[in-house]
Amino acid sequence: MTGNDTRPNAHRGWDELITSPANPTVKLARSLHRKRVRQRERAMLVEGVRSILTAHDLDVRIRALLIDASRAADVAAVVARLRDASGRVLLIDPVLFKDITDTEHPQPLVAICEMVDLELPNDSSFVVALDAVRDSGNFGTLIRSCAAAGADGVALLPGTVDPYNPKALRASVGSIFATPVQPFAGLDDIIQRCFLTCPVVVVADADGDRTYDNVDWTAPSLLIIGGEADGISEAVRTYADFTVTIPMVPGIESLNAAVAGSIIAFEVARQRRLSR
Repeated sequence: MTGNDTRPNAHRGWDELITSPANPTVKLARSLHRKRVRQRERAMLVEGVRSILTAHDLDVRIRALLIDASRAADVAAVVARLRDASGRVLLIDPVLFKDITDTEHPQPLVAICEMVDLELPNDSSFVVALDAVRDSGNFGTLIRSCAAAGADGVALLPGTVDPYNPKALRASVGSIFATPVQPFAGLDDIIQRCFLTCPVVVVADADGDRTYDNVDWTAPSLLIIGGEADGISEAVRTYADFTVTIPMVPGIESLNAAVAGSIIAFEVARQRRLSR
């Protein structure tokens, strides 16, 4: 901040202190919990220092930073780093701030960011498709694992949760800003748009044909993970070349979608690392 900066409160790191719920930025932030508003505004509410810093480092445009006034000192260094990249920096009354977030113990910083539109490459070699995965926490964890395992991206089949809802964004811890996450009408669409040759189509299933580590994952592969409630739909299952399972000790029913998908994704990464 320079001595010539004439913005109100600029020397403190914020533009305004907001105490009214009628403030337009506060109203926008609260409304971004609704999918239709996110789609209309092409914006998302990103909560937490790590996720916001990741967004910044990956050149995601930050429209506004909102700071819990009671904990501003806790994030002063982060705000100073983000100051020039943000359209506005607002100090928010603690009661209003709590109303903006949807966690019981929110971090002291949230950001309104523009949506990221990363498309899967047309020469992908490993794509994870999610079929009606509706739990936001599992969804975000899967995105994080797929990014860490080096997947080309994540394809969303109909019925899967909105990737930009705040809980999914929190669970991805910023990975969604670096990994293509794209909706598709169906598996034909994924195969035609993401692969140069027809991939091996593999469905994760508790009663699979073979174990997940008894597969050659070095070939172009499309892994399909279903939601906990209904599993893989029959329409999607018909595309499978085979199904895979993760062996478990007797008496354990199944793993959730995030854990199962993560285990398989890292087996893919392991095999490909060894093949190099």
